[in-house]
Amino acid sequence: MTDIVQAIRDNGGFLYRPDGRMWLTEYPAAAIDKARGVYSGPELAGMEAGVVALFQKCPHLGCRVPECLTSQWFECPCHGSVFTREGFYVAGPAPRGMDRYPVEVVDGIVEIDTGELILGPAPGETALGFPQPPRRDGEPA
Repeated sequence: MTDIVQAIRDNGGFLYRPDGRMWLTEYPAAAIDKARGVYSGPELAGMEAGVVALFQKCPHLGCRVPECLTSQWFECPCHGSVFTREGFYVAGPAPRGMDRYPVEVVDGIVEIDTGELILGPAPGETALGFPQPPRRDGEPA
């Protein structure tokens, strides 16, 4: 388990796994108590282990969403949707946050069920209280 978290950290907070068509990011321990009141068991288990497995595609129209090392969030190149590192919706035309895979840790081994997709959280739904993204040129203050 610690190897996965370390690999995420070594890759600037984003670890892409093409074999699962997913991003792995670290879920902050400080947000676990709030997350327990918001999320279902299959996604909460990963959060409690400190990992979120996010499907690579934007829930708007399915473009592959890359990480942005400048903002430290995900930014869809097709229509501008923005998501936190944990996959929460921030801005743009996406109807929800990034979809997730259930994560389970068994005997220290991270298991991700890529056969089941959990729809991303609704806009505004987060247990983190994240800051607003930096404004882009031309956006109102």
